[in-house]
Amino acid sequence: MTARRGDLRSALGTGVAFGLSAWSAYAATEFVFSSLLFSFARPYAGFTPWHWELTWLLVGAFALFGAVCGALAGLAVFFFGHTGEPCQFQQAATLSLAAAFFVNLLASPRTSDGWFWLAASSALFIGILLAGLRSDAWRIRFGYLTNPWVFSGLLLGIGQEAVVRNMGTAEQFGSHIRVMLWLLILLLFALAIGSVVIGRIARARIQRRRWIEASSWAFAPAAAIVLVAVSELASGTQTPKAQAATVFSEAGKPNVMLVVMDTVRADHLGLDGYVRPNTPHLRQLALDAAVYTHAMAASNFTLTSHASLFTGLYPSWHGAYCRPPEAAYGSKMEAGVPTLAELLRERGYFTVGVAANLYMRDEFGLVRGFEAFEIPRPVPVLTAENWYLLRRPARRLISYGFDTSQFDRLYSRSQDIEQRLVSILDRRGSSDAPFFAFLNFMDAHFPYVPPAPYDTLFPGKNRQLTGDDLDLEQQAIARGEAVPANYRPHTISQYDGGIAYMDAQIGSLVDWLKRRNAYEDTMIIVTSDHGEAFGERNLTGHANSPYQNLLHVPLIVKYPFSAKKGSVDSIVSLIDVAPTILQQLGLALPPNMQGRSLLEPPQAKAREIFSETFPCAVLGSLECPRGCIARAVFSWPYKFVTSTNGRRQLFDISRDPDETRDLYPSMIGLGRELNGDLHAWMKTFPSHPRQAISLDPEALRRLKSLGYVQ
Repeated sequence: MTARRGDLRSALGTGVAFGLSAWSAYAATEFVFSSLLFSFARPYAGFTPWHWELTWLLVGAFALFGAVCGALAGLAVFFFGHTGEPCQFQQAATLSLAAAFFVNLLASPRTSDGWFWLAASSALFIGILLAGLRSDAWRIRFGYLTNPWVFSGLLLGIGQEAVVRNMGTAEQFGSHIRVMLWLLILLLFALAIGSVVIGRIARARIQRRRWIEASSWAFAPAAAIVLVAVSELASGTQTPKAQAATVFSEAGKPNVMLVVMDTVRADHLGLDGYVRPNTPHLRQLALDAAVYTHAMAASNFTLTSHASLFTGLYPSWHGAYCRPPEAAYGSKMEAGVPTLAELLRERGYFTVGVAANLYMRDEFGLVRGFEAFEIPRPVPVLTAENWYLLRRPARRLISYGFDTSQFDRLYSRSQDIEQRLVSILDRRGSSDAPFFAFLNFMDAHFPYVPPAPYDTLFPGKNRQLTGDDLDLEQQAIARGEAVPANYRPHTISQYDGGIAYMDAQIGSLVDWLKRRNAYEDTMIIVTSDHGEAFGERNLTGHANSPYQNLLHVPLIVKYPFSAKKGSVDSIVSLIDVAPTILQQLGLALPPNMQGRSLLEPPQAKAREIFSETFPCAVLGSLECPRGCIARAVFSWPYKFVTSTNGRRQLFDISRDPDETRDLYPSMIGLGRELNGDLHAWMKTFPSHPRQAISLDPEALRRLKSLGYVQ
């Protein structure tokens, strides 16, 4: 009996060792596919402290799973194995990994990209491993095909192939996708055939040196540690160092700092009446600034709204908007349109931009005129396309003991963006050249994952609610189902926490300017590109409606030496920002600029402004499942909306800011008058050539994960 117990302990110990080996091999391979290759391929991608916290949580989870599954495999070999050789323990441990992978697939939607091929491949591996466990002859025939590294590489490679295959046609995203697809297929075939051939040749020699096979359990954890260390060195993450240099500007040429809080609606800022005090630093800045309470975005979409902000033009003039099918994700801004950065650079300004949003790319023309522009991107832990990875169910289990919300983060934190800009400006040292700095923060954007402590600043967070869950709930809402009870409390608490976090970084920027004696003569503009919907009219996110929750945005302008302060109640547009900056700097406005400087005295006649929305590849409404073109004309206090779905609406947004009462049936005369003004304006639209934007696969995956691609 004592010997039997000793054999059982030995089997358990050997099983745990090989379980750790097999699961570490998978974890390291998954790390390569999902993180390391991305890091090497993208010049701005890097690992940040928050990323490493999640990485070590995953390492611990996979180690625990490996130990448990290895112990079970050891028991299986002890009771049912026919030889008890180390190779049997390795096969049993790999079988536990294959079974876990297969169960994860069964729990995933059958409609997921590549589900059938992954399920068939993992089932085949299970059969091969079972055959090898029962027969040495079959184990030898398969060579190293049952090795956990080979198994992991083949299955994850098949999953990656499915991702690439479903990126879209080569005409949409560039012919290089087809090259990637065939290269990956060839590599997978080479790995499968090579593992069988080499395994048959080398296995007999290795079996004669049993210490090699017996100690192979330690290779995978060691390799995983090496991969993590190498990726840390390769990531290129930089921590800016504070410098004592003062940022001067030439006399008469103030610095300009333009901050866009992506996805922030005006009624969620704690400046005037919002129930949550989420913007204390903006409240302080507002004491030295003009606050425009009725600022409207020119569109409801990142690309389009930023292009209007940079050019002072409405979307139909600058051309950067969604035009399916050839440009379903957005067209490039017209080349002949001058941008604010170009105009300021020509006048001697150092133009620099740092953005979190992936739409701030050269492919869309938004970086024109910037001497330096960066989009520092973290390596993604989870994306919409890696649904088959075991780290997803592992994350579910980890969430019962730890906060895993940052697993869903796909963009840099505002602190990373702010520090990167400060680092660039500090490296200039003392300079007489003024700067134009643009920042884009994204911490209020889907999937709503502000960092601690801002994630618990306001009640409502559900720690078990993941980005995948929110995506499913948004799809249900778009189908016309009732908004789930947990949706608004969670998303709005995290949304407001994200705004509070961005507010803190704006406060940090202001402090940095003050330390360098540059605050007074710096023009600071804080705004947003659009708002966000949280189930109103069965809509979520943005880029899918012309209503105020998407178009009414904050606009705070701190003029040099606070020359203009107080609340401004007249209606203004984001196309007014560029001409306001140019006039403040004493520069001539381009003749085609449609915006009006906010420094000009108000005109006697009320001004009409416009907004345009276009069908983008996002979740739409039941009225426009494939998207509609909608336009609005604002003639304060009225707003008239027309859409290609035939709907005409009229609202008094001074009394009904949530647009719950359509006045068009009762005020049809005013509605027709504004409709006539809108159509007269539309007759002046210029024509734009048809174009298609070529996006790399990683960019498309990011846009899909952020809700821009359905």
